[in-house]
Amino acid sequence: MISIFISVFFTILLLKTKYVWSKYEEGILITSEKWAFVSRFCFLSDKGVFQYTIEYDKEYAVQNLLLYYDTPDQWPSVYRQDKEQTCEERESYLNVSLNQVVNLTEKYTNSGCRLRTLSDRKKIYVCQKKNLFISSRPRWWFLAISNCKSVKGLNLKYKFLMTNGPDGDFWHMHFSADEFYVMPQLIGYFCIYIMLVVAVTVCSVRLKSRKLYHSTYKLFYASVVLQLFGITFLMCAYAQYGLHGINCPGMKTIGQMLEIASEVVFLLLLLLIAKGFTITRARLRLPGAVKLTIFMSVYVVASIVLFVYKLLFFDPGKVLYLYESPAGYGLIMLRICAWGMFVYSIVFTVKYNPAKVTFYYPLNMIGTLWFVSGPVFILAANSLIDKWVRESVVCGVLHFVALLGHVLFLITTLPSHANKMFPYHVRTTQVGVMSVMRAEDLPFVPHAYAPSAPPLAPPLPAPQPPLPQHNRPPGQVDEWRASNVPVELFCVSRNVEVPQRPLEPSKDVTHIPLHDSYDSSPEHNYRRVPDVFQINTQRDQVNT
Repeated sequence: MISIFISVFFTILLLKTKYVWSKYEEGILITSEKWAFVSRFCFLSDKGVFQYTIEYDKEYAVQNLLLYYDTPDQWPSVYRQDKEQTCEERESYLNVSLNQVVNLTEKYTNSGCRLRTLSDRKKIYVCQKKNLFISSRPRWWFLAISNCKSVKGLNLKYKFLMTNGPDGDFWHMHFSADEFYVMPQLIGYFCIYIMLVVAVTVCSVRLKSRKLYHSTYKLFYASVVLQLFGITFLMCAYAQYGLHGINCPGMKTIGQMLEIASEVVFLLLLLLIAKGFTITRARLRLPGAVKLTIFMSVYVVASIVLFVYKLLFFDPGKVLYLYESPAGYGLIMLRICAWGMFVYSIVFTVKYNPAKVTFYYPLNMIGTLWFVSGPVFILAANSLIDKWVRESVVCGVLHFVALLGHVLFLITTLPSHANKMFPYHVRTTQVGVMSVMRAEDLPFVPHAYAPSAPPLAPPLPAPQPPLPQHNRPPGQVDEWRASNVPVELFCVSRNVEVPQRPLEPSKDVTHIPLHDSYDSSPEHNYRRVPDVFQINTQRDQVNT
């Protein structure tokens, strides 16, 4: 089912993707309506420049260029879906004295229009003009075309160039005022994620050498890499935007999709670890696995619908944010539900595995911060943040939330002897044993990560004291226990040859009767004692 949604999405993306002349915009407007929206741009208060070239047949005269700004009494009042308005009513909101209505004929000197006769005696108006926008603050301007007396509708060819800086100014010229700080932020996050990917790669190599490279850590690695790729695509899209004023929405959409994929993978990682997967259990119980699969499927489908809705239904006449849609609000609700599942799972995992509390308490705080901050900020961005700064603020904060989650998770799972929160104690070679044994029967015990020493063995039972001499069965002697000797002693550095000497009776010999019937041969009854040992005959004497 998910694969079908993905296929449909990419089909729509290919059909809808084309080069949109966003800051340099050109096209042909043909409509039977008397009023039509054309474009929008966020200009600075005193540096915004608008250049236009408009051509149209004299038969469609007189057409007007209308300039609305974003105050409630102008564009929001004009562009309403719940109220039908005539062309005259929409023009009535404008102030002619402020040059908000540009009459595209030679009679209006500020329009830059002149009448030209073509070779076939066809007369057209050609209008070229450069205007400077001056306002009290950066604000959105919306461009529309009207001809309220027309019976044929509107028909014209236009070219718009909207800038916010001098020629050659990469950081400001083609960018809308609300996008000024997007490119510097993307470059900064790109550099940080390059270093983060290197750090996670080093930790992965170290964990793999210790046989602690579990599937959950692989998910973390995948989430970080997907986030880096998403930032890379976005950075390339905005770089093209800054150089030429041309934006490829397909590249930007792919970057956003990769970042959403990174978010989905990280969410799955947190839910799996909250349930103890690869930390206190080798596999999930069937009911929990089914619920998690259904939830993640719904979350993925909602993420795909979010982009499909943007491509098909977002109105270019409104300054909308990606999450200002039913799918966006649905994702917010699903993320809140995921947070509830996360906390619930951690409570029961800690209840049955209290030894892991040093890891799960910090994880609970990290996960709660990551789960809650995203939805709260999205709701604030949709309603509280001004639209002329929202793009930059949203870009910075959402990338910071993602970076914070990745960095804090890396710190909690850092493979270091000093890290008391390190969660993994079962080797990847032991997972098969975990899957067939009960948790209380597992022979593995948590241990601190040791980067250069072998893992500690489970504690051995304490050695039993030898039985008193009079309680021993006949012929029993003390046994030498290999388990009581440290493992480090079982090593051979070189071979030592010991010369063989014949056994000879000596004065340093004591006679010890072993049992009632024994061999009386000298080799059996005499034992040579080295000079370095002392025999206490009174202590070792046997009572018969």
